[in-house]
Order: sequence, then C-alpha cells, then structure tokens
Amino acid sequence: MPMYQPSKKDGHLGFEDGRILDLDTAVKDGVLGGVAGGGYGGGIGEKLDLKKMIEELNLSEVPSVFICPISLEPMQDPVTLCTGQTYEKSNILKWFSLGHYTCPTTMQELWDDTVTPNKTLHQLIYTWFSQKYVQMKKRSEDAQGRASEFLTTLKKVKGQARIQTLKDLNRVVATHSTARKTVVDEGGVAIFSSLLGPFTSYAVGSEVIAILVNLTLSSESKTNLMQPAKVSSIVDILNEGSIETKGWARDGFGVRDIGIVNFGIDTFHSKPAP
Repeated sequence: MPMYQPSKKDGHLGFEDGRILDLDTAVKDGVLGGVAGGGYGGGIGEKLDLKKMIEELNLSEVPSVFICPISLEPMQDPVTLCTGQTYEKSNILKWFSLGHYTCPTTMQELWDDTVTPNKTLHQLIYTWFSQKYVQMKKRSEDAQGRASEFLTTLKKVKGQARIQTLKDLNRVVATHSTARKTVVDEGGVAIFSSLLGPFTSYAVGSEVIAILVNLTLSSESKTNLMQPAKVSSIVDILNEGSIETKGWARDGFGVRDIGIVNFGIDTFHSKPAP
C-alpha cells in the first residue's frame, strides 16, 4: 500500500468532472444516488468489494476525509466517537484494547466509549472508490483491445507505419498489465522476435526491446531471443542507443541471459556461430 496523500483540496472530495465537494454538500446534492442496495449504479451488476477496490486501485492520493488518522489508510468501516472524530473500526478498537480511553486525534478523555457506524461516510467512500474502479476496469479493457489491434497491424505494415505501431503498442504495454498479458497470450513475443535480425534498424529494434522488457518472458522466448543474429542486433542497439535503451536491454534480458553489461560489449560479434 502506498503512503496516502491528501487531495489538493484538503478536506474536500474531488470528482472527475472537476467539482469539489465537502461531505455535507455531497450528501445534499445526491452524489450518493449511484448506490442502491449496497451496489454501484455505474454498470456493474454485482456488489463490489471495497477492500479489493482499494487494493487494486492502489491510489497515492485519496480525499483526506476518507483516511483513518491512526493507520493513514482509507477506511472500510468508519466509526465515529463521542468527540466527533472518525476512525477505522478495527483501529480504534485496538487502541481501546491497549488501555487507551482517549480520542487519538484530540487526546480528550472519552465520556462515552460507544463507536457509532458512520454510514454516510462509508457510502461516500464506497461510491468514490467504485467510480475510480469502474473507470480503471474500462481503461484496462480498452487497453487489451488496443494491444490486440496493434499486434494484428504489426503483421501487415512495414517502414514508418511499423515504427509508429510499435511506439503506440509500447505506450500501452508500459502502463497496462492487462495489455502486457494480451500481448503474450496472442503471440506477440514471436512477432517481436521476428523483427530482430541483421537488418533491423535502430528505430524498430529500440521499440521492440522497450516492449519486450515490459513482458514476462518464458524460458523458451528468452532462448529464441538469444540466437546469434538476434543477440548481435541487440548489441548493436545498445552500442548506438541512449543510456535508457541500454538499461532496458540489461534489466529486461539480464546479464546472465545475453552477456550484456551496462554499456554493451561486442563479445557476440566475435563469437563464431554454433
């Protein structure tokens, strides 16, 4: 889990359309109307699990009103004390179990140790994370489709069109794990391997390497990429490319896999073919 940072508008809730709402305004304006019977009205039929959404989204910025003052993580079961301060239920009960009968935020002694479920805040947290989660899933599905289309295009195009398609695919696989899986499942590694050889241009080769190092390569795929002609092509790219490109190849294929260190060596050029 990341260290959560308050949103720029501290104490307020930021939504995708640019509106900034505090808790009272959000309730009054019906922002919670998308939740019915515990489900989310944004196109998802089943009830989404709040814990799962928080973990999968892994957001670094969350509205501060959603954060438990004890754990500094988003609340899943917020409860309010008699002092008016709200905490994650499990955290405040643990605080009590350690013999503390004060409010952790204000350090006031509690005249009533009752913890009251904050249903309004819970519903608002659920709605906010649901919106983010649905958007993320839609982006992931779009990324899968785009990755598949780019692979199909790569089989047909040449020249500048090939380079542009590789660049577009590189951007998708660099940011979406679902796209990376699609590329592997649909035979993308074999396509990229076929593009590496003695006549591979730097423009094509550098994009191929950038994509490959974002993928989880099988032993068979790595063995195929270690063929002399392909290794020679990779070394040439290392020698010609930027430090960033050299880092891609070193980190992606590994020193032990292809015998290439930080700035590239020409060992493979002098090796006779087996």
